[in-house]
Amino acid sequence: MDGVIPAAADDAAGGRAEPRPTGSGPRTGPRRRADPDPAGRPLRWADVSPPAWLLRWALVATCLLVLAGAVWLLAELVSMLTLLVVAVVVALLLAGVLAPAVAWAGRHRVPRGAAAGLAVAVVVLVAGGVLALIGVRLAEQLPEFRAQLDDATSQLSATLGVEVPSPQEGGSSVSEALTTSVAVVADVLLGLFLVLVFLFLFLRHGERLWGWVLEKLGGRLREDVDAAAHAAWHTVGAYVRGLTIVAAFDAVGIGLGLVLLGVPLALTLAVLQFVASYVPTIGSIVAGAVAVAVAYVGGGLGTAAAVAVLALVVQQIGNNVIEPYVMQRRLPINAFVVLAAVTAGGLLWGIAGALLFVPLTAAVSAAGHELWTRHGRPPLVGGGATASPRGRGADV
Repeated sequence: MDGVIPAAADDAAGGRAEPRPTGSGPRTGPRRRADPDPAGRPLRWADVSPPAWLLRWALVATCLLVLAGAVWLLAELVSMLTLLVVAVVVALLLAGVLAPAVAWAGRHRVPRGAAAGLAVAVVVLVAGGVLALIGVRLAEQLPEFRAQLDDATSQLSATLGVEVPSPQEGGSSVSEALTTSVAVVADVLLGLFLVLVFLFLFLRHGERLWGWVLEKLGGRLREDVDAAAHAAWHTVGAYVRGLTIVAAFDAVGIGLGLVLLGVPLALTLAVLQFVASYVPTIGSIVAGAVAVAVAYVGGGLGTAAAVAVLALVVQQIGNNVIEPYVMQRRLPINAFVVLAAVTAGGLLWGIAGALLFVPLTAAVSAAGHELWTRHGRPPLVGGGATASPRGRGADV
């Protein structure tokens, strides 16, 4: 027997001696399998058991591969349905902003369908009025701005000593440009129509739709899903409303400054600043750079420097004074995640992705944190739970 020394002879009483262990104490570790079988049978693969840690990591790797495949398939599906997905997400974001107003109207005995229709009508009137005003101003100022752009291009070529191509030179043929423009306009109109329809449906039947989803679940899972969804919904609604206030402040402040400085296309640049402010970090910088470039074309270097200072001051006030007050730490993600979300969204969906990925990331973070809190804040990786500093885990 392995690990046991048999007795050499009987003791004096004629009995058989008990076998003695070879070591000073009992075995504490697993028995080591001998290389050859005592009977001469060769060692087979079935006799070898892999270590437990290897099995655990193999299981983790398999789960990660399955998850990566599912994410890839979902991304491929979304890429084929980009217009539909973007329309649904935009409608959800607008519904999060307008839902409190619709609920307030319902408490004052206004039919929910009428309140939802009125909210959609307000969105159409505001957006249509702004676009119409921008179109009129562009039609009035664009010829003059083109002449100023040609003059600025000639001056820049003379200053640098190289030929700077004019933006009006080159390009595709008229037919190709017209075909591309028609296709883009058709996509935009279809997307706007879908957004308005989905927005009305979410405002009118949102609670009924969500109740239908919850009916398919039960027990603790139903409570968790409902709590996570409400956390994501309130976070995104508060974030979009707060960001709208900050964007309006930046647009009004920079727009008034551009008017006082006599910069052409001031209204268009103000609207660009408002829209670009929905892209955190990058949008305001791009809109400010465009305003400085237009100011340089229309008024020279001094006007461009004044616009740069104006944009910097207004944006700093908006980011450091207005935003903390209206947001009240409603965005449960830090600056690194915000920049990563903007970059990933821009690479995947272009401008629409850069606008939408930050609130989507905030919603996922809020939902995940709510689930983590409801289950007692267990450690995601490692051993037993340890006390964490106060507030840690709220921001991803």
